[in-house]
Amino acid sequence: FPDFQAMKPSTKWGQLPILVTPGGQEMTQTKAIVRYLGRETTYGRGGLFSSAPKLYPDDAMLAFKADEMIEAMEDVRMKLVPTFKMEQKEKEAKRAELFAEGGECDVLLKKIDSFCGDKFVVGDQLTIADIWFFFMLNFLRCGFWDGLPVDFLDKYPKLKANVAFVGGLPEVKEYYGKKKDLKTEPLYAPF
Repeated sequence: FPDFQAMKPSTKWGQLPILVTPGGQEMTQTKAIVRYLGRETTYGRGGLFSSAPKLYPDDAMLAFKADEMIEAMEDVRMKLVPTFKMEQKEKEAKRAELFAEGGECDVLLKKIDSFCGDKFVVGDQLTIADIWFFFMLNFLRCGFWDGLPVDFLDKYPKLKANVAFVGGLPEVKEYYGKKKDLKTEPLYAPF
């Protein structure tokens, strides 16, 4: 985003992401955008007399559980934020410590894993929590985070299964299988 520094002062919060709707409405803040898109997006098939379920559940308790799990995963990510200010060796050591057996991120991920369903993060249908976990867990294991082992997910069987499930959805496989013009489209290949 070479033009972002020039554009930054004119944005609502001085940061990305920004989603512009077809009607021209600018939307900001990642999780707010995800919830909005989840309310507008359906996936799968509904029953004989119902439409496909939305990714952000209409049921208030299920929506809460999806939000709760997303926030728990954010707690994991936030443990990494202080490492950005560290020198390289200290940064790598701290990140390895966080994800080592008994480390703060390991403990959180074990709790999260224990609360996940066998197929879906919450409930019995795809929700924004599944999409968020797919994004965040692949981001954490992509190799960007020096010191964080790319195979850390192996310790959390439900999380690993969920990432594999979402990555195996036909639309996700199709998206990542397309050749991209890297000048106009990002390429974020899942593992």
